Amino acid sequence: MINIIKQFFKFGIVGFINTVLTYLIYTFLWRITSPTIAMAIGYGTTTLIGLAINKKWVFKTSGNVTRTAIKYYSTYVFTWCLTVLLTYLLSVYTSINEQIVPVLTLIVTVPVNFVLSKLWVFK
Repeated sequence: MINIIKQFFKFGIVGFINTVLTYLIYTFLWRITSPTIAMAIGYGTTTLIGLAINKKWVFKTSGNVTRTAIKYYSTYVFTWCLTVLLTYLLSVYTSINEQIVPVLTLIVTVPVNFVLSKLWVFK
């Protein structure tokens, strides 16, 4: 159980670092290119970094990189869809402040992403 808690904490650190790096890359590039391209480059770069760090540091696996990457990005697509669905449901069917909705979606999607990563992606 302690190992799972440590992994979840490390997983959170990687996510936080990736979020900060995405923002920094975006703020550096959006004036040079466009906001959309800047975000695509930032997000694309940091997901590669997240894949590498999660594989080596968080889950300490050495499996096939291509298969792991496909699973990794599949979980991101799934949790993105879940985020969009939850955002829609919470903003349309509840009276929750729209500024709080993203935080509530993270409370659901981060653990889901962790469980999928632990039990499927990096197994």
